[in-house]
Amino acid sequence: MPFPEILRELREKHGITQQQLAEMLNLTKNAVSHYENGVNLPSLDTAEKIADIFDVSVDYLLGRTALEFKFSSLKGAFAGGNNLDDFIEQLLCLDMRHRTDMMKFLEYIRFHNSVCKDRKSGRK
Repeated sequence: MPFPEILRELREKHGITQQQLAEMLNLTKNAVSHYENGVNLPSLDTAEKIADIFDVSVDYLLGRTALEFKFSSLKGAFAGGNNLDDFIEQLLCLDMRHRTDMMKFLEYIRFHNSVCKDRKSGRK
């Protein structure tokens, strides 16, 4: 999906008018309208501000990934004080076989977590 559609969708999903978004960005309503209609693209600084407002990555905002998630959740610390950058750096150091093993292991952990949650909630 292209940037104009993503911006409009995020804005509407969050119940924000073009005028409100413009005020948050210190822009005119026309500027936001031009972004949503594909007339203009925002500067890098403005794109970063928009991503922060909607708590998404700039890659999502620009349509480079379809994964929409709370970007702020990725900034939190992992166990041992590590962060997402540390995790990715470690993952990229692995050869393909070990990356594949890591993905299988993560799938197993996700499955195990869902089973535990189902048991706690009384589902079988």
